[in-house]
Amino acid sequence: MPLAQSFGLPAAVAGYHSIRCELDPLLLLTALHRQGFRIALPRTGEGTTLSFREWDPGSTLERGTFGLREPADSQPAMHPAVIFVPLVAFDRKGNRLGYGAGYYDAALRDMRARQRLVAIGVAFDEQEFAAIPREPQDEPLDMILTPSRVIACED
Repeated sequence: MPLAQSFGLPAAVAGYHSIRCELDPLLLLTALHRQGFRIALPRTGEGTTLSFREWDPGSTLERGTFGLREPADSQPAMHPAVIFVPLVAFDRKGNRLGYGAGYYDAALRDMRARQRLVAIGVAFDEQEFAAIPREPQDEPLDMILTPSRVIACED
């Protein structure tokens, strides 16, 4: 029996294809897939919208907005209960800085309005700051995963 089913864990998990200095979650996503989790990656849409499309390790990705590698639009849409979120900087309150376009804030806000969702930032330890300013449109993270620790965000 796959790990996801045996522990009653969410069957769908979303990650991302790393760019620039982001911590690459590919090994984590591949391991989760082997344990029975369905994996999704983001696909950019109109404005600042993201949808999440099914991805299997080794699947072909295409170039999307900003040259990002994304699943094809023909891949099945998914509504993951856990999303691993890329970031540039974070603090222990769950505030994050990304590359500034607001895609993840809009996606998290929309998904949280419809379902329970756990947002986990993925970063290097050195990306932690004492405080990151939060603006009204910013969506906080629930946890941070780094190479050396898991941080439950304080609110």
